[in-house]
Amino acid sequence: MIKFSVRSFLTTLFLVVLKFHIVKNVKNKSCYLNTFGVSPIVTKLFPKYIDKSINRKVPITYKKRKFITFLNNNIYEDAYDRIMNKLDLLIKESYDITDHINTFKGFLRKYLDEIKKHKSCSSQDFLNNFLIYIDTFKKYKNYEFPNIHRYDQTLYEWSLKFWSELIDKKNSKFLGISNIKKIEEWRDKGHNIIIFSNHHIEADANIIKYFFHIQDSEQISRNIIFIGGHKIRVDPLSRPFSVTANLLCIYSKKYIENPPHLREEKTLFNHKSLNVLRNLLNKGKQIIWLAPSGGRDRKGADGKIHISPFDPKIIQTFNVFAKRSKVKTHFIGLALNTYNICPPPNTIDVDEIEKERTCNYSPVYLNLGQDIFDLYPNMDEGQITTYLYNYVNQLYKQIS
Repeated sequence: MIKFSVRSFLTTLFLVVLKFHIVKNVKNKSCYLNTFGVSPIVTKLFPKYIDKSINRKVPITYKKRKFITFLNNNIYEDAYDRIMNKLDLLIKESYDITDHINTFKGFLRKYLDEIKKHKSCSSQDFLNNFLIYIDTFKKYKNYEFPNIHRYDQTLYEWSLKFWSELIDKKNSKFLGISNIKKIEEWRDKGHNIIIFSNHHIEADANIIKYFFHIQDSEQISRNIIFIGGHKIRVDPLSRPFSVTANLLCIYSKKYIENPPHLREEKTLFNHKSLNVLRNLLNKGKQIIWLAPSGGRDRKGADGKIHISPFDPKIIQTFNVFAKRSKVKTHFIGLALNTYNICPPPNTIDVDEIEKERTCNYSPVYLNLGQDIFDLYPNMDEGQITTYLYNYVNQLYKQIS
């Protein structure tokens, strides 16, 4: 009995000493939390354990998405096979989207080849990016965009993450950073800011959001409204990205006549959108982006990408609405050079949704300009289109 008690005592003492030793060693070690995905509450409660050197920008909040699965290994092809299986299931669920899914499979393969080649994305992030895309595709498959669409907040970080994997960040160039502060100050004063820009690819809205986001201006990237045309709303493959942006929806001139029997319906839709625009500008504090050319820039016969001419009627409409709003409004120029990330087809067909999608790992270039009314205070109203077009071309030359 005594022997048993002594053994029990020694065993207990050994465990206590061992536990004390382990705890002491742990306390003596540096312990830091990576802020990626960490709740802001945790960072406030335990500030000294937060490693602030780790960039929190553009994370994906996977914890809110129960459908996300995790790889048992770090093999890209395993992730690719899982995504392909999901796409095949989509086809079985709805045969009318077979052509679209087959088109997307080509894009998927090219995306994988690019990120593997440049090591810009882990296999796990690759898997998660496309599983979220598929989930969003299903959720918004039959979604009809209203005149004003407000972005899906749960997809904000994903929309940045998905395209940022293809951006060669080291060689990208972002100019006009100081003008971001001006836009923020103008908005805080209740002013309106209209950004007139050229347009290269379908992903421009998400790349513009990314531009403002990495410059610590999330209030702009989350609140900017994009004038959204017909194709990005009706194309099933584009729709998952379109819902991640604030859109003021319109039918451009080249689509409003096609097909002819829908012309009246589309015209009425545009009138309602113009009323929405008028109300927004009357409220103030709006940041609105548009491409006054009405479409994407294409390569010319010389193989170079030239900025398409701006439509004077579009710019005149915004100028009239801005003056009637009685709210101080700034007309800003923005030049984009994003073409290589997701090149558009060289031909324009209003009857067809693009049958080929491709992508490349590439630098992107953005040049944010100033208020054209400040640059050219003596400009005649009839010259606004010419001055804006020439100014955006000047900005474009600096990044091309």
